[in-house]
Amino acid sequence: MKEIVSRVNSFLVFDVVSNTSQIRASFLQTHVYYQEQFPHWSLIATRKKVISKFWFREVLLHFGSVIVLSCLLVLMFYRHWPFTLAAVFIAAMVSFAALVIFNYIPGFYNNFLPILDTIIAEQEKNIAAESETKKCKRTQFSIPTLTIIIYVFAKLSKISLPAANDRSAELLNQFTGSDKDKLKQNLSRLVKISHLSHKERAEMLKGIEASRGFFKGLDAPAAKQWLDELEIKLQKTA
Repeated sequence: MKEIVSRVNSFLVFDVVSNTSQIRASFLQTHVYYQEQFPHWSLIATRKKVISKFWFREVLLHFGSVIVLSCLLVLMFYRHWPFTLAAVFIAAMVSFAALVIFNYIPGFYNNFLPILDTIIAEQEKNIAAESETKKCKRTQFSIPTLTIIIYVFAKLSKISLPAANDRSAELLNQFTGSDKDKLKQNLSRLVKISHLSHKERAEMLKGIEASRGFFKGLDAPAAKQWLDELEIKLQKTA
């Protein structure tokens, strides 16, 4: 009951102008809907749709509901229908003008529009971040290649290869930005070469070839010894 009363009160005071979560949900739903139909649908186009929805749906629905409620209350006490309806019509026109000037327009420019533009700015940042992430993924080595590069660096530095556990995976995740579980899985493959499947072995061999190009670019010929040794191990267990 309290929730119903709260919703009715929120509707009557026209809370939609400052309800951030509702505005965000409306924006995202509208954007997804039109983007499914038009792949290049823009955030600006969605902004226009949401603003249109505000004026032609939210405002008219709110005002219409208030007028209908007022009519029902008036008709409960007055039975002179022609006179009453005429008075209600005149009062409705005056009320609408007053609400537009003193409620809807101020609420739109002071609350609704700034919140909407903030949501758009958030979405623009998210899109830019996703684009940058995709760009990085296109140029980043595969996880098997990264693991082999780490393996060779460990051999060249004469330090132990990171263990195939969560702690090592988390540290390498911070270093490479790659998936922790897959890093842990590939570290385990280096330890258990004889147990690799045909597909896993093929991925490791492909990683070795990519690693050769990496170390060649670094002008590190000493890496060749360890890459050749790892390649021979993989081939022997095939």
